[in-house]
Formats: sequence, C-alpha cells, structure tokens
Amino acid sequence: MNPLPIFNPSPAPNTRQQSIFYDRHSYSAFPHVIQLEGDELLIAFRQAPKEERVRHTHPRSVITVIRSYDLGQTWETESAGQLAAGGGQELGLIYLGRGKVGGALAMHEVVPPAEAERSRIPHSHEHEYAFKSTGAYWCWSDNYGLTWRLDNSILVGESMQACAPPVRLSDGTLMIPAYCPIGRAKASSAVLYRSADGGRTWSDLTVIARGTPSTRHYHEPVLMELKPGHLLCLLRFGSDDKCPRGIFWQNESFDNGKTWTTPKQTHITSGACPRILKLRDGRLLLTYGRRFEPYGIYASLSEDKGATWSETCWLLRKAPDGDQGYTSSIELKDGSIFTTSYAKNARGITGITGTFWNLP
Repeated sequence: MNPLPIFNPSPAPNTRQQSIFYDRHSYSAFPHVIQLEGDELLIAFRQAPKEERVRHTHPRSVITVIRSYDLGQTWETESAGQLAAGGGQELGLIYLGRGKVGGALAMHEVVPPAEAERSRIPHSHEHEYAFKSTGAYWCWSDNYGLTWRLDNSILVGESMQACAPPVRLSDGTLMIPAYCPIGRAKASSAVLYRSADGGRTWSDLTVIARGTPSTRHYHEPVLMELKPGHLLCLLRFGSDDKCPRGIFWQNESFDNGKTWTTPKQTHITSGACPRILKLRDGRLLLTYGRRFEPYGIYASLSEDKGATWSETCWLLRKAPDGDQGYTSSIELKDGSIFTTSYAKNARGITGITGTFWNLP
C-alpha cells in the first residue's frame, strides 16, 4: 500500500541566506555546486534572457560557471565562465581530482518559431521556442573549470535529458542518469549510462524505471551509491491520477545498476527534482523545492539508507511561488551544510540562492 503524503515542516537550525547571482535581465536556474580543493567551490547554472513568461528554451541560453575561494562566503560573478551556447539547460558537476571537473550536460538546439521549418526543428510547445534535445553529454575541464573546450565533450545519450550530477562508484565507474521517452510507447523513462574508463567511452542505456503512457512517467532520476553494488535512485513522478501529485518515487539496484527494483512511492511531496547527499555521519540528505503551498526549499533525512525518510521536513528557505527548487548541497568541513537552489527574490527576479545551515 502506498504511503500517504506527510508534511511536518520545521525551520532548519541556524539558517543564513545568501543571494549568489541575480540579474534583472536574466532568468537563472538549475544550479549545481561542488567543492574542488581547499576552500574553493564551483557553481554551474542555466542563464537565459528574462522574458514575460518562464521558458525552458532560448537561443541565448548558456551554462554559467562561477566560483568562490572562501567556501561560499563570496562569489566571483564578474569573472564567470560559460559553455553550451545556444541551448545549455543544466550542467551537473563532479570533481575528479587533479583539476579535472566533469559534468553531465543537458543540451538543446533552439531556433525562433518562424525558423522551425527551415531548421527542421519542431515547434511543438506553444510557449517555447522551436527546440529539440540533442542529448546528454559528458563534458570536462582539465583546469578546475576555468575553461571548457569544445572538443572535451562526448554525446552519451542522443535525445536524452541529463538532469543530475554524475556519480563515481567505489570501483571507479562513472554513471550519468538521464530521462526521455523511450520505446514504442514513448513514455518518459529513467535510464543510466556508465563509463569504466574515466569517461572516455560510455555504454548503451540501462533502464532504471520504465514509464507507461497512460499511467506513469519517470523524470529527473538522481543516483547514490549506498555501498559497493547497492544503488539508490529517487525520481520525479508524473501522470498517474491514482497517486497524489508531486510525490517522489524511489527504487534500488543490488548489482551495480544492471537491474532495478520496481519503483515505490515515498511520502515526500515536491513537484520538482530530488537531490541526494551522503553525509559524513552516514545519513542521507534529500533536498528539494516544494511547489505546493507553503512554498520553499526543504530537506529530509534518512538514517536507514533511504528505506524511510524523516517525517519532519526542514525548511531551509521560504519562496514566494513554485518557480524554484533544483537544489544542490555540500557538507562543509565544520559539519554545516551549504545548499544552493534557484528562486525569485522580492523584486520577482529569478536567480541563484545559497543557504548555510546546520543539521538537526
């Protein structure tokens, strides 16, 4: 029997808020943060021109990369780097050591609607530009994310949407989760790709959770290795009238991602993308944007490797509406947490936020 949604909010301890990047001419969203070496942090996010309505496509959408040299206290926004011009959507980051930063890039081709026929790119969404997903890419920088060469990229999954950071397993295998309609049914399904040689070559897809057209679609999978061979996946879920809206689902693999259990419903309501962090004390931290009132950025904890999640939802940051979420967190050396997300400020500008807080 599926668990009922539970919502017991409580303020997270010792929160301190930060506005990292707000530009009144831009719509900025989907941040990912990593720690490099010492006190250096890196954030990558989508930046596109601000328009009257929210769009997920734009011919001038790029990935912007900014860094901090003091564990997030200040950010070098004036010397930001950029990549994926013309349709960069999201870049999930991973630090591999010795200056090498890897990323799972979601990339679109985007043109004005009037050019859809000539470009052979469909205009199938009324409120978007003409676009198509070129696929999920593995990208890397050899100099701490300072530059991103065009030849340092590999198409991993054509037409697939990358959505989360790559993960590196204890045996060195790299994995990129993604999602897209697959098969004749064209139902959105969660998949993964793997590399056993540091990202030089990538496997064909493995299905994590297969969607069905009339009942369920799985989106935005995020992976975590719990112990060698044992993986956990959390998923954004849609299109089943029998289930409450916005609930996360999850499933597991006990053979390094080759096969997966049937997804099951959690009790956590979000409506956006899940993100997981393994804490030094062994607990799992799940952060997410809640796109139902009361809006905000929240966190839940698991003390049993994701088998159950805390009934208390820790409020990290209030938000004025549902245009927010897509969190990313790191645990700092003093044990506190830094969580970045996107949300609107008091002037209605959408940008990148930061929250410093302590674990309960």
